[in-house]
Amino acid sequence: MNPLGVLTFAGLTAAGIAARRRTAWHRRLHYCAMAVLIGPAFGRLLPMPLLIPYAGEVVFAALMLFPLAGCIADLRRAGRVHPAFVAAIGVMLTMQVAINLVTFSPAGAAIYRAVTAGSPGGTVDPYAFAPSPPPVP
Repeated sequence: MNPLGVLTFAGLTAAGIAARRRTAWHRRLHYCAMAVLIGPAFGRLLPMPLLIPYAGEVVFAALMLFPLAGCIADLRRAGRVHPAFVAAIGVMLTMQVAINLVTFSPAGAAIYRAVTAGSPGGTVDPYAFAPSPPPVP
């Protein structure tokens, strides 16, 4: 998830910088780029062990609240959603679909094996979820 998230952030940020003279596009693209970076923070705030096997999707839904709030603000102010939000949300949805496609593909398993080769993680099934922590007495 993180490599695609970083690439999505970089793409939205680059587009925002390129659109710096068009203020409405610039700030909305940067706002959505910020939302992509917030994913790991939600991963630390939400009860991730309780969300298995849908933890990634729940984090994505949480970070999408930010662009949704921007769309609602646009609707209230201008009566329509700005095209920058539509484009950025499309990019973010594409990121999530790509994450799922890569993760559960033979290529994703090969990447996992290559990255974890020679480490203790190399002996762990890439699709096994870690056990829940023991209850606190």
